Amino acid sequence: MRIGVDLMGGDRPPEHFLEAVVQSSMQGCTLVPICNQKTADQLAQLGSYDCVITEEYIEMGESPLLAVRRKKRASMTVGVQLVKERELDALVSTGNTGALVATSMLQLPMLGSVERPALLVIMPNGEKGVVVLDVGANITPKPQHLLDYAKMGVGYRQAIQGVEWPKVGLLNIGVEERKGTPEVQQTYHLLQETFGSYFLGNVEGREAFDGDIDVMVTDGFTGNVFLKTCEGVSSFFVEYIHAHFPDISKQIIKSFQERFNYDRHPGGFLCGVDGIIVKCHGHSNITALKNGIKGAASLVREGVLDKFKEIFRS
Repeated sequence: MRIGVDLMGGDRPPEHFLEAVVQSSMQGCTLVPICNQKTADQLAQLGSYDCVITEEYIEMGESPLLAVRRKKRASMTVGVQLVKERELDALVSTGNTGALVATSMLQLPMLGSVERPALLVIMPNGEKGVVVLDVGANITPKPQHLLDYAKMGVGYRQAIQGVEWPKVGLLNIGVEERKGTPEVQQTYHLLQETFGSYFLGNVEGREAFDGDIDVMVTDGFTGNVFLKTCEGVSSFFVEYIHAHFPDISKQIIKSFQERFNYDRHPGGFLCGVDGIIVKCHGHSNITALKNGIKGAASLVREGVLDKFKEIFRS
């Protein structure tokens, strides 16, 4: 298994992630760092790595589509190309989200009838977490796109976590059937027709953590705001507990951090394209990148793409 790691274009310099590359390589993955010559030279002092060298990368503030078209040798563009050519089994990147989505759609075929990809993440919920999509790939999806997202979320839960009949919820401003925009209301009926009793209907944000929902579907704008708000709240609680409850045992605090620290969860999986692409936060630290690599390896190992292809053939 060969996993490409795009070390360029995030909020941190590529040399920040040297330890993540070294430690992940010890877990049985063959990593292919995509980086500049300086970083490759530093890695060479730590071990033998088949680096792909490029000095070009897409900055966070750049227009995604324009940057992808202008920078043909940008690190993430090169990485996606290697996935397309089957030189890599997966790519992990901390770079510009919009650019990663754009170059993936330009270079990789879509799966079956899927028209738009979605970013899928796992958020804490009960024992196995809740799968949420989309969290940033498509901010104005059509109802059919949201139905496709639900199908991919269900396929993910079945392939990765062994949930035979995942329960699906539609994120909305209220639980009543007529709540939300016309597009959301139409999506409600599509999901109801497709999943029957396994569609739980509309769910509000607070219900995402009850443990009853396996897959929560929403548009990329709402999903991204929801995800980042949850990340901020969890960080606030950890800091608050540290500051105001010094007598709480370190074991309890550590357990809380491991459960609700989003750096410890896999990155976002760009599902819908014919390739394993994992997006980590631009401000990812070493732990976050390691878990993104681990998540990508799991997606390859469990054959998630084959599961998606099966779903969209039927």
